[in-house]
Amino acid sequence: MADQKLGDTARAIASLMVNAGAPKARYSRGDCDSYIVAVPPLLSMVESGSNAQGQGAERKRVAPRDPPPNATGAATAPAPSLGKALRQSVRSDFLRDNWSTAQVARAVPDGGTPAAPAAKGATVAPGLTSATTTKAGTAAPGKLLSAPARLMSADPGIAFSDYLLFKWQGAGHEAYEATRIRMVRHEAVPSGQGRQAVTSGQGGQGGQGVTTQHVDVHEMYWADLSRLSGVLPRIVTELFTMVFRLSQLGRDAVDRASLYAERHKSTRAFAWSALAKLQMALDWAFSGVLANLFLQLLLAGLVVAGLGLAAPHARALHIVLALLLPALAAWGCCYLHVARPAGRGAAVVLAVVAAVLLCLVPAPWAHWLIGLSWLALLGVVFNYALRVADTRFPAMRAAGLVFLCAMAATLLVHVGMASIAGNGAGELADWVRAGLRTVEYLLLGIVIWWLLAGGLLIAWAFVGQWAARDGQPARASVATGRLGLFVSIASFVAMAMAIWALLTTFVEFGAARVDYDPLVFKSGLMCFVDGASFLHLRYQRSTETFALAAGLTLALAAYLVVVLVPSVLAEVKKTVGTSLTLGRWLTGGYRRLDGFVTGLTMASVLMACGVGVLLALARLGVAPDGWVGAAAREVGELSALVLKPLVLSAATAAAALSAFGGVLSRYVPWLRLPLDVALDVDNHFREFPRHAIPRARIFSRYVALLESIAAQGYDRVVIVAHSQGTVISAELLRYLQHRARWLARTSPDDRVVRLWSQLEGKVDLFTAGCPLRQLYMARFPRLYEWVATAQVGDVGVVRWVNAYATGDYVGRWLWTEPPLYAPSPATTAMTTAEHDVCLGTGAHTHYFDQEQLLVARWIDSLVR
Repeated sequence: MADQKLGDTARAIASLMVNAGAPKARYSRGDCDSYIVAVPPLLSMVESGSNAQGQGAERKRVAPRDPPPNATGAATAPAPSLGKALRQSVRSDFLRDNWSTAQVARAVPDGGTPAAPAAKGATVAPGLTSATTTKAGTAAPGKLLSAPARLMSADPGIAFSDYLLFKWQGAGHEAYEATRIRMVRHEAVPSGQGRQAVTSGQGGQGGQGVTTQHVDVHEMYWADLSRLSGVLPRIVTELFTMVFRLSQLGRDAVDRASLYAERHKSTRAFAWSALAKLQMALDWAFSGVLANLFLQLLLAGLVVAGLGLAAPHARALHIVLALLLPALAAWGCCYLHVARPAGRGAAVVLAVVAAVLLCLVPAPWAHWLIGLSWLALLGVVFNYALRVADTRFPAMRAAGLVFLCAMAATLLVHVGMASIAGNGAGELADWVRAGLRTVEYLLLGIVIWWLLAGGLLIAWAFVGQWAARDGQPARASVATGRLGLFVSIASFVAMAMAIWALLTTFVEFGAARVDYDPLVFKSGLMCFVDGASFLHLRYQRSTETFALAAGLTLALAAYLVVVLVPSVLAEVKKTVGTSLTLGRWLTGGYRRLDGFVTGLTMASVLMACGVGVLLALARLGVAPDGWVGAAAREVGELSALVLKPLVLSAATAAAALSAFGGVLSRYVPWLRLPLDVALDVDNHFREFPRHAIPRARIFSRYVALLESIAAQGYDRVVIVAHSQGTVISAELLRYLQHRARWLARTSPDDRVVRLWSQLEGKVDLFTAGCPLRQLYMARFPRLYEWVATAQVGDVGVVRWVNAYATGDYVGRWLWTEPPLYAPSPATTAMTTAEHDVCLGTGAHTHYFDQEQLLVARWIDSLVR
C-alpha cells in the first residue's frame, strides 16, 4: 500500500529485499514495468445483491440514485431537497436504519426463511434478510427489516464501508497505472517451485523451499485519492474544511455511541440521547450559524471598504460600469445565441441603448449603480464559495444564502432610508453607513449566539460526564466528541479574529471621513470622529478575548508538543534515551490525553460563558469592576499585544509556503505529516462530496488490482502496508470476506464472491505503524471494537505480522499486553498466527529504510 510518490514504495521495498534479504535467501532485482488496470466502480453489498443476478450485478446501479457529476464536477441533476440536506447536516444517513435512500426490506417469517419483497419498488439484498436487532431491539419474525439495519446489526464497521460504497456516485470506469517489479528469490534449500506476488507495493519475496522462485512486487497507490498535493490553495482549502470536519467527526462518534447505548438498553441511554442531541445542536449552531455570522461580517466589511475607497472616484466608476455592464450582457447573449445572428444584433443594439441610458443617470442616483454592482459581485463570489462548501457540508449553501439575503436586505433598507431622507438623492457614504449599521447587527448576533451557546455548552459538558461512566468505550467516545468540538470552535474563533485583524486596516480606510452614530454599540459619552474610529474601537473590543481562544488552543498544542517531542527527535534519528523510555513516555501522554481534554473543555465552557456574560453586560452599559474588570483589561491588552504580530507571522509563513511549499513537501515530507495524518483519518470517514468519496474510490482501485493479481495465478499474496494503508487493507479484507460469505449462496456471480474464492487461504498481511488500536479504536470505539480482539480470521488472512517502533505516534502494537518496548529478537518464528514485532527506537516514517533488516526478514518469512 503506497502513499509516497507513485512507484517509489515499490522500488524501496524491492531495494530493501535485494540489499537485506534473509539469512538463507538472496533476492535479485529484475525488470520494472507498469500496466493499466481498468477500475470499475465497486457496488455496495446492498446494490450488488439487489441487482439482477449474474454479470450485470457489477455494472448497474439501482434507482433511485442521484446521477454522477459531469466533467466539470457539477451535478447534472437537481440537488437534494432542502429537507434532506438539513437532515444530513445534523446527522449522517449512516445512522438511519434505511440509509435515507436504501429502502431495502424483506419479510422474515418464522424460521428465518426470506420471503418475497415486501413492497413494490423496494430493492432487496439477498442474504441480508434474517431477523436482526433494530433500533428498537430484536426484530420479531414477520417484521420488515432493511438491509442497512441488518448490516449495522452484524458489524457497524463493515456496514459503514458498504454505506460509503452505496452513497458513492462515481462517474464510471477509471484506469489505474500499476507499478510492477519482477524479482527472483534464491533459496539455499531446494523444495518446490512457484510464483509469488507481494501486493500493496511494499514487499515481495519468494516461495517455500525453492531454489529459484519468481516474486513480483505490485504497487497499490492510494495517496492521490486522499492526500493533498503540494499546491497551497488546496492545502488552505483543506485546512478550513478540517476546522469544521473535526466537529462533525466528534458528533458522529457521540451519535454512534448513543445508538449503541439505546440498542443495548444501557442504564445511561437517556444521558447518551441527551448528549447526542446537544452535540448535534452545538455542531450545527457552530457551522450553520456562528460561521455564517462571521462570513456576513466579512462581507459587510468588504462593502464598507470597497465603497468607501471608491467614493472619491464615484463619477469615473459610474461611466465605467455604465459601459461595462451592458457590454458584458451583450457578450453573454451573443454567446448563448451563437446560432442566431439576428439575436446577436438585437443584443448589441440593446446594449448600446442601455449604456447610453446608464451614462445619463443623474449623479445623485449613480450610487445605486455602483453599490448594487459591488454587492452583486460580492454575492456571486460568496455564492461560489457556498457551492463549494455545500458539496462537503449539506445545507450550508441554503443557510449561507439565508444569511446573505438578510444582510443584503438590511443594507439596502438602510441605504433606501438614507435616500428618502435626502429627497431621493444619495452618495456612496450612505452605503458605508449602512454597512457599518449591518456590522453592528452582526456583532450583536454573535453576542447573542455566545449567550445561548453558553447554556448549551454547560449542559453538554456535564451530561458528557454522566454518559462517560458507561465504560471505557463510552469515555473514549465522549472524549472524541469534546476534542472535535473544542478544536473546531477554538480554531475557528482564533482564525476569524486573525482575519479581522488582517483586514481591519482596509475596512477602516473605507470608513474614514464618514460620520457615523452607532445604534447598538454606543460607548458612553464617547463621540466618534468617523466610522473608522468606531470600527477601530469595535475591533479592539471584539478581539479582547483572542488571548483566551488562542491560549486554550495553544494549551492543547503545547501538551501534544511535550508528548511528541521525543518521537519527533526519533523521526530525525536524534533519539534521546532508550526505546523503553521513548515508548513509556508516549504511552503515558496518550493515556492522559482524554483527562487533559476534559479539563480543557470544562475551562473552555466556563470561559465561553464568562465572555458571553461580559459582552451582554457591556451592551447594558454595565462595566465590571474589581478583579473581574482588571482581569478583563489584562486579557484585552495581551490580545492586542499578540494578535497583530501573530497575523504578520502567519502572513509571512503563508508567503513562504507559496514560494517553497512544493519543495518542502517533496524533500521534507515530515513537516506536513500532522496534516496528512488528520486528513487520512478524515478522508477515511468522509462521505461528501458524493462523487468523490475517498474510501469508495480506494476500495474500487484496490479490488480491481487484486482481481488482476488473482487472474495471474500466484501461489500466495503478501500484502505489506504502512500507516493509513494498514487501515485501508484491514477494512477492505474484512469487507471482502464478510461480503463473500453473505452473498455466496444467493449471488455466486458477485465480483467479490468470485475474487474471494481465488484469494481465500492465500493472503498474508504485514503491517507497520498500524493506527488501528492507538488511533482508530481509541477515538472511534464503536466502529472498531473488533480491533481489541483482532485475529487473522477477522480480516481473512493466514498470518498477520505487525511491526512498530516504540516512538511511533501514529500506530504501534496490536496484540501485545503489556506493551513490549524492547526490540524483538532477530528470529522470525511465529507461535501464533498474529504476531507483534518491536523494532526498538524509532518513529513513523523509516520502516522501509535500507537498514531495516528485521523488516526484510519478516516480509521474507511471510513469502517463504
